[in-house]
Amino acid sequence: MKTKIILIIFILLIVFLSQAKGCEYSIRDMGFVDIMSVPYHLYFFVEDKTPEDFISIFTETSYTIFMDSNVKFEVVNVNKQISSSLLEYLHFWNIEKFPAVILVSPEGRSMVLPVSVPGKPFKETLWSSLESVVTSLKRKEILNHIVRAYCIVLLIEGKNKADNNRIYNMIADLRRKIAKTMSQLPKRIDEPPYIVKIKQRMLKQESVLLWSLGLNFNDVNEPCVSIIYGRGRIIGPVFKGKQILRNRLYNILSVIGLSCECGLDRKWILGTLIPLKWGEKIQANVVKFLGFDAESPMVKTEVSNILSLGAYSMNTDSSKSDFDKYTEELIKFNNEPVRTRISPSRYRELVTPANVASKSYLNVKITLIVIGIMILFVITAGLYILFRSRRRTL
Repeated sequence: MKTKIILIIFILLIVFLSQAKGCEYSIRDMGFVDIMSVPYHLYFFVEDKTPEDFISIFTETSYTIFMDSNVKFEVVNVNKQISSSLLEYLHFWNIEKFPAVILVSPEGRSMVLPVSVPGKPFKETLWSSLESVVTSLKRKEILNHIVRAYCIVLLIEGKNKADNNRIYNMIADLRRKIAKTMSQLPKRIDEPPYIVKIKQRMLKQESVLLWSLGLNFNDVNEPCVSIIYGRGRIIGPVFKGKQILRNRLYNILSVIGLSCECGLDRKWILGTLIPLKWGEKIQANVVKFLGFDAESPMVKTEVSNILSLGAYSMNTDSSKSDFDKYTEELIKFNNEPVRTRISPSRYRELVTPANVASKSYLNVKITLIVIGIMILFVITAGLYILFRSRRRTL
């Protein structure tokens, strides 16, 4: 009988110690785990008289370029799929000639990519357009540093040189400030925040990257700053001009290195990813420098469970999460209108995880309640057995 009681107590200790251990991941760690991320969609619109060779070239090229990326491609025949809600994109852009290529972001924004250039073969033009979706000079620079660096601070320069220099110096000073605190972080990070600059003359070359941030390269007249971490996740809003203040940037930067806080809003942790190719070499570096495999199903399950306990919305003052309170000055810019494109209702339903998240949260909550009741039952039974055994010995 005593052996059974000791065994019960031992099991309970293991359960409580495992719970007390807390989260073993940092916010930065979780940014490398690919969970609940909505991909970009590339649609190749054709008609019945579009040459089959064009469709074959598109399919083969897309498969090669978008392998290991967060972009999904699809061929849409406008004559056969006349009821498809995706045709709304064609109406918005007034496209009547085919083939046509439209890229759609996780938020439903869209842009048209060129498929024909005078004097160039279709295959060459298409390859160049599709490749620009997932790679560019600055995205290569981001990938070269994002695994070892604390995060990436992306500075898009405006037309005023003095403003550009002032903001760059502000970011550089914050970089030094973060570097001084890195030795006190719960997990080792090799390098402080890395600064990537996009100069005015390079805006057109980085048009897809800017578009993924909600910017139009033709309209960037003042400096803009975005913070990117993990698997290319955007955390917080894109700051523009006078919105770029030291305390706002520091608020976001200081959160990234902290241990996982289950009360943080998942909207901040699981920010939109920029379009990237995330190859095997980069993933191998993640394992090397983070000390765990972010692609492991077990890791994904653990992080999913952690995030399912967090807050889901920060739209109302009555339901602010800890992160909201921490960055209260920041939030007022989060609802700022951005240029959006018309997105089909069906597409919005597919890319909106709200219903899935709510069900997931409810399931986790019920599971925790059941586990709590079971533990309480075991403790009560153990105490009862212990009480009975003592009475018998008296």
